[in-house]
Amino acid sequence: MENYRKWEDVPENLKTKTQLKALKRKPVGEPKAMKIGYRGKKYPLYDINETQVVKQRQTDISKLEMTIHNIAESLYIINKSAKKSRDTKKINYFDRNYGVVNRAKTRQLKLYALKDAVLRKLLDENKAEMIGYHTQNGKKLLLIQLEDYTFHLPAEQGQTKCLKHLGEIAIIPAAATRKVTLKYNEAVKLLETFLQKD
Repeated sequence: MENYRKWEDVPENLKTKTQLKALKRKPVGEPKAMKIGYRGKKYPLYDINETQVVKQRQTDISKLEMTIHNIAESLYIINKSAKKSRDTKKINYFDRNYGVVNRAKTRQLKLYALKDAVLRKLLDENKAEMIGYHTQNGKKLLLIQLEDYTFHLPAEQGQTKCLKHLGEIAIIPAAATRKVTLKYNEAVKLLETFLQKD
């Protein structure tokens, strides 16, 4: 296998996975060469002629009903996914994989923002019930019930005055505790559609 030390020496037809991703392509074979980078880091190079186009995913939720059950299941799916990103961020921080840390953090914050917006809308529409609040590392988290699912929502100033304190909680694990029927992309699309409805 050929090794290259400088990017300018790499033939035009050889690309890294990152470069192929930008071109909306993915490799189908083994790497043809290796680019040796800073501190000996290796970048596999693939022949662009041995790649295929990455198909764009289309998520169709037209057959999914906008029921409270589907909304609750969707919230559960993205909440667990956000927790996986939280754990990925923590693990990779100690391994100094800061690119992975930044992507995981961005994804985590995006999913939590979606969850929080949906929960606030459900509360405003009296479709969810506020049970009380927990504390976690000094932060107050509202406990919201939606069907047989419960979720936490950061409390706003003065929001816990009339609510029962339910105690201190530890970090909630990312592992799924129940079976779901929806896929991740369907869950995200369903919740985004719910937020757009009046």
